[in-house]
Parts: sequence; C-alpha cells; structure tokens
Amino acid sequence: MADRLVTDIGGTPAGAIPREEREPLFWERQLIATFNVLQQHGVLVIDEIRRTVEEMPKEAYDESTFYGRRVEAVADILIKKGVITAEELEERTREILESGTRDHVR
Repeated sequence: MADRLVTDIGGTPAGAIPREEREPLFWERQLIATFNVLQQHGVLVIDEIRRTVEEMPKEAYDESTFYGRRVEAVADILIKKGVITAEELEERTREILESGTRDHVR
C-alpha cells in the first residue's frame, strides 16, 4: 500500500473537527482574490495548489492553517513558474511586516 498523503487522515485518531466561525482576515480574502485572478489568466489551477499542499512535510502541514497552507502553495507555484523570485517575495514580505499593517498576523 502506498504511503498516505499528509491530507489523508481518514481512519486515524485526529480529535474533534474544529468548527470555527469567523470572518476571513484581509489577507485571507486577498489570497482568494489573487488566486481567482491567477486562475482566470491561466497562471495556475486549483489542482496545483491541492498537489502542493498534499506534498508539504507533515510538520509544516500540521503547524499551518487552512489559508497558511494555501498561501505557501501559491507562493511556491509562482516561484517555480518564474512569475516571481524567492528574493522578490522575501523583500515584499519584509516590507509588509515592517510597515506594521494590520491583519497580517493574528
């Protein structure tokens, strides 16, 4: 039998399913909008995000959130496709965090 994907938790003890009801944060809404634009322009498709999330190391998957895993996947895909460089992403992320804008951290 093949190894399970990190997302395949069926039949394993995982505890209660969290049922958190809240409005998405600004950056989470921006991620959805960015993905929609990238998909409409043929830059990426949902299956690429799904595959990238499934291939995450278990520790990274477990320590992240639903949106966190997807933002990491989108960034990874865009870097692999040469749309942005890792350096550009790092610089822009640093600028955002240093500016102290709200909603980038909980």
